[in-house]
Amino acid sequence: MDEVHGQVRAGRQAAWWLYLAAGAVVIVVYLLISADVRHLISPMVSASATVIILVVVRRKRPHLAAPWYLFAVGMALYTAADTLFGIYQFEGTAVPFPSPADALYLAAYPFFTAGLIALTTVQNRGLGWAGLLDAGIITLGATTLAWVFIMAPYLSSDLSALPLAVSLAYPLADLVLLCMAARLVLATGTRTPAFLLLTAWLCATLGADGLYYSTLATTGAPIAPEVSYTVWMASYLFLGAAALHPSLDRTPQLAEGGQAALSGPRLVLLILLALMGPVLLIVDAGEVRHQPVHVGFISAIVGCLTLLLVLRVTLLARYAQSQAGQARTRAQALERSLRDQTSLQKQLSHQAFHDPLTGLANRALLAERLEHVLSRPSAVGTTGLLLIDLDHFKDINDSLGHPVGDEVLIAVAHRLLGGVRQQDTVARLGGDEFAVLVEDLPSDGVCDYAQRLLGRFKDPFALSGERSVYVAASIGIVAIRELLPPAEALRDADLALYVAKDQGRNRAVMFEPSMSTAQQDQSRIAQDLRYALTRNELSVYYQPVVEMDTGETTGVEALLRWNPRGRDPIQPEQFISIAEETDLILPIGAWILREACLQGRRWHDQTPDRRALTIAVNVSGRQLKDPDFPETVTRILLETGFPASSLVLEITENVLIADVETTAAHISSLRSLGVRISIDDFGTGYSSLSYLRNLPVDIVKIDQSFVNTAAAKDTGIIQAILYLSHALGVDTVAEGIETSEQADRLRTLGCPHGQGFYYAEPMPAQALEQHLAAHPVPELRHPTG
Repeated sequence: MDEVHGQVRAGRQAAWWLYLAAGAVVIVVYLLISADVRHLISPMVSASATVIILVVVRRKRPHLAAPWYLFAVGMALYTAADTLFGIYQFEGTAVPFPSPADALYLAAYPFFTAGLIALTTVQNRGLGWAGLLDAGIITLGATTLAWVFIMAPYLSSDLSALPLAVSLAYPLADLVLLCMAARLVLATGTRTPAFLLLTAWLCATLGADGLYYSTLATTGAPIAPEVSYTVWMASYLFLGAAALHPSLDRTPQLAEGGQAALSGPRLVLLILLALMGPVLLIVDAGEVRHQPVHVGFISAIVGCLTLLLVLRVTLLARYAQSQAGQARTRAQALERSLRDQTSLQKQLSHQAFHDPLTGLANRALLAERLEHVLSRPSAVGTTGLLLIDLDHFKDINDSLGHPVGDEVLIAVAHRLLGGVRQQDTVARLGGDEFAVLVEDLPSDGVCDYAQRLLGRFKDPFALSGERSVYVAASIGIVAIRELLPPAEALRDADLALYVAKDQGRNRAVMFEPSMSTAQQDQSRIAQDLRYALTRNELSVYYQPVVEMDTGETTGVEALLRWNPRGRDPIQPEQFISIAEETDLILPIGAWILREACLQGRRWHDQTPDRRALTIAVNVSGRQLKDPDFPETVTRILLETGFPASSLVLEITENVLIADVETTAAHISSLRSLGVRISIDDFGTGYSSLSYLRNLPVDIVKIDQSFVNTAAAKDTGIIQAILYLSHALGVDTVAEGIETSEQADRLRTLGCPHGQGFYYAEPMPAQALEQHLAAHPVPELRHPTG
């Protein structure tokens, strides 16, 4: 579409240049041909301008169409008048005065004037008095010249009434046209080429009329009429070219300030026009000074010009006052804007470096101040960084809601601010993690400082609604013993905080270099663990579960082992927790389950007597919380063909009761498949008995911490577990049996099943097959795991 518009515009531009070139050639031909036929060319030029205006406006339908139609009518009247005038000249007949041509010429002026009025009204709404005053001053100044050089000579001539009236009508019509033209030209600021051509038409028309009628009035015959005729034809070309130019579609812009402003050159022009009358009287141009009528008329014009100038200057003064007022208003607005901007910058700066909830410094401000402090050698030995994390804060959010959690965070912030010195920085790093940057401490005083902060958590935090909660905290401490990057100080404090939580929470722990070594080891383990599956470094070992009365193997527990290439084996207690933290436990857990089920299916298929053999697979808390876990178990059972009744999923007691609702839902889904559920490490958690009654479990595994001692209280606990299991119809397995004495004691207490090194260590599947050959599996019955 833009390409089409561009082609049309280029075509109009070419047509415009062609029209001007053809017009110039016609004018040259006009000057060269015989005077008898010369005047036949003028109607051709005016007719071409009329046709172009009508065609262009008809086809393009510009925003300012009405004024151009009026110009076309005026130019058509000019064409008719030029045609009559040319016929008189061609026939060699004296042109009468006045003639029908004069009537047509004069009839064109109202249309030209109306077109200029319409153009001025449409283009310059809100022009006001300024443009009218300027146009009036210019018109009255021109009227003085017209009176002296055109009208006065006509009035002093012996012309009869009609010729005199027609003779005076031409300059009067030109003055009216000049007034409208001046108002339009002076009011327009940004001018298009079409507007400039329109101005050229007006100037050429008025110039040719002035030259022709001034010489006609003073000498009785026009001097060099060919010049006026040539300029008139050029004016026709200008008007046609203005209509043809592509910029006709664009409306000229109103001058800035609505022309109330007055530039230096325009002011000089207006003053000169106002002085025109006195100058003409002084030099006695046209000998008007000796004629009272002419002197009176010129004096009246001078008086009107003076009045208009006074009004114009008054308007200019008001405009200056208005501009000054607007300038003051803009200055005040700018001042307010600067104040608002300064305030906004302060606000944004505060928001950028402060926590929106507590008002404490945020991580960015802490990093900035930490960098500043650590750049000073005096910081060594006197600066400490404390990272504070609230213990079990998630429980508050989950049980009481996030609004209460936010209240707790605000209360903690106030408590911390009350426990630090004025020069120390307290920051909230996000969530329930805070930091305190301590400067200029006595040597080795950072630990005492941390203990004092920890003591501020002993009292409950008062909340709205007469509610209060107890919140404990763990603190990781870094004492700056050497200049180091801020990122390393934060990292070390975070490691110390991790150790504080791992040691039981509600304590402050100082960073030691060994923590960084342990962290690096864990990071390396986590990195290597990501590739353990793809490198076939993981394997499954199996440990038998026996019937304690007969020693027969009733089931096995699948245990994960990791043997990295080129390195010593890594113990499960070293990498299982890392797998849970990194969510690698999900794919690894699914792999173990699939491998165990595949192996169990092989054992069932190879030896029908082993169909009573169950396989127990450990399930982590992260797996149990996975909403897709029941579907994963179902899919693996279908893929491997292992019977669900032979699968036991072992879940530690702490994991089992951490999220009872989700746990119960998943256990119900799994048991509906026929899968059995075992509670591992039973007796080490809390509220065990009540949860055992409510949760749908099948097996309880007594933790080895009760098995490995002969203390009376541990024996009592084992008896209580066995009694409760029997009452609830739940099977029991004692794990961690390492000696014959432990086995005999458990057998005496009535424990049905056991597991431990006393019976067999964990072994690969092939070794287990040899073990099973020596220890037969009993007849198919309720399996255990």
